[in-house]
Amino acid sequence: MALRYSELMGTAPDKVDAALYAELAEHYSVEEIVELGAFVGFNVGYHTFFGTLDFYPMFTPDGRLVDQAESRRIYGETPVSLNKGAMARATGEAAE
Repeated sequence: MALRYSELMGTAPDKVDAALYAELAEHYSVEEIVELGAFVGFNVGYHTFFGTLDFYPMFTPDGRLVDQAESRRIYGETPVSLNKGAMARATGEAAE
C-alpha cells in the first residue's frame, strides 16, 4: 500500500484521491500518512533536482557508498526509478 502510494505520488499524483487515502487509513494513522507523504514528496523533488545536475545517488540499492562513476554504471545513463532501473540491473533482471 505505501509503495503504491509513493509510486503514484511520483508518477501520477492526480490518481492520489480520497479512495487511496481511505485505504491508507486502514493501515496508518493520519500522522503516519502525512509523514509518508512528506517523505515521498521530499524524495521525488530531491531526485528530480539532482537529475537536473547530472548528479547520481551516492548509494547503491543495497546501501554501499560509491563514487559518481560507479553510480552511473549502476543507475544507467538516465536514472530511472529504483525498482525499475537500478534494482533490475543489480539483480540481473531486465528493466521495464
